[in-house]
Amino acid sequence: MPERHNRGFWLVVGSIGLACVLLVAAILFNAPMKETIGHAEDTLRVAQGAANRIHDSGGSFASADAAALAAADPSHTYREGATASTGLDDVSIATGPTSWAAAVQARPGACFYLHLTDAGGIFYGVGTVCTGSVAMHATDPRW
Repeated sequence: MPERHNRGFWLVVGSIGLACVLLVAAILFNAPMKETIGHAEDTLRVAQGAANRIHDSGGSFASADAAALAAADPSHTYREGATASTGLDDVSIATGPTSWAAAVQARPGACFYLHLTDAGGIFYGVGTVCTGSVAMHATDPRW
């Protein structure tokens, strides 16, 4: 009976082992990004809640500007629409007669947008420019 070599077995096991190590490394490397994205989305939801309260009391998003939001939610920093967000707890706000928008910088060159309309529309977006003015053009149904 000829001697059997199990070199093929070890090549397969070694390849699977290497793939597992690379997969775990990729997961661990990207874990902080997941938390950053979640934080940015949470900041936008808090701003949305404050804007909705202002909308409900005034009947329009026009009064939900940076100053009004800063008074309604002191846990975050709010800026006018032409000024860019600089971090996760810093929100750039733009208002119009029938819509409201916010932008939050998740990391340099990566921003999340939220756009609300008086008609009840909620739109999302991502981009590189972190201003509320740019967020006014968000049209996606989800992030």
